[in-house]
Amino acid sequence: MARHKIIRSPRLARKERRRKIRKIFLLSVLFTAAAAGIVYGLSRPELRIISIEVAGSRQVQEELIQRTVANVMKRTYLWFIPKSHTLLYPKTELKESLMKEFPALSGVSISLKSLSALRVFVYEREPQALWCASRQECSMMDKTGFVFAPAEMGMEQMYYRFLKMDAKAPIGTEVIPQEELSKLLLFLKKLEMAGLEPREVLLKEQDELEVVLSFGTRLLLRSGNYDTALINLETLMEQDNLLSRNKGELSVSYIDLRYGNKIYFKPR
Repeated sequence: MARHKIIRSPRLARKERRRKIRKIFLLSVLFTAAAAGIVYGLSRPELRIISIEVAGSRQVQEELIQRTVANVMKRTYLWFIPKSHTLLYPKTELKESLMKEFPALSGVSISLKSLSALRVFVYEREPQALWCASRQECSMMDKTGFVFAPAEMGMEQMYYRFLKMDAKAPIGTEVIPQEELSKLLLFLKKLEMAGLEPREVLLKEQDELEVVLSFGTRLLLRSGNYDTALINLETLMEQDNLLSRNKGELSVSYIDLRYGNKIYFKPR
C-alpha cells in the first residue's frame, strides 16, 4: 500500500510558529516577573537584619562580636541574594566564624529577636588553670585542656600553673587531653585537702611530672598514678619522725612517688 506524503500549508506553519513565539514570550515575561518579585522581596528593608544584640559576653567585647557578625551578613548568595535577609541569614556560618575568631567562646546560640534584629548569645570558657611555656608566658586553659586567651597579670596567684618548657601552645589549641587534666586537677585538690599547697605542675618526658608545693617541695610522679601516690604520701606524712611539717612546709626537698609503694625523699 503506497504511503501519501502529508504536505503542510505555509499558512498553518506560520500560525504554529507565531503560537510558539507567543508561548516563549509569555514564559519569558512570567519568569522575569517572578525573578523581579523575588529580588524585590529579598531587598525589602523590613525583611533585612539591621541590628545585632549580643548577650553572655564578659571576656570578649560585644563590639567585636557585632563586627564579626556584620561582616558575614554583608556578603551575598549567588552575588545578589543578601545574607542579611531575615529568612536566609547564615546561622551555621555565623557560628563557625565566631568560634574561629574568638577562641574564648565555647558555644554560640543565634536566633531572631524580630524581623530586623538578630540575637547572639555566647558561652565563654572558664579558666581552670594556666598553661605556661615559661614562668613569664602563660595562657588561660579551660577544663577541656583548651588554651583560649593570654593570662592577665596576677592570675598565677589564682590558678594552678602547668609548665612545659619550650612547648609553644598557640591560642585556640588543646594542650592536655580532658580526661588527663581532670585527674590532675582532682589530685591537686586532694593535696589541698591534705593541708598542702600545690602551685605548679612541671610536665616532663615519658609521662613523668613534678608537682611543686608552695614552699618548694617537689612531688615526683608518673602520669595517671595519682591515687596510689596520694595514699603513699598521706602514709608518709603520718610518720612524724620521718616527715615534719611547719605551717604547710614539708621538711624535704622532694618526695619521689614514681615507684609504687617504694617512696624516696630527700631532707632539706
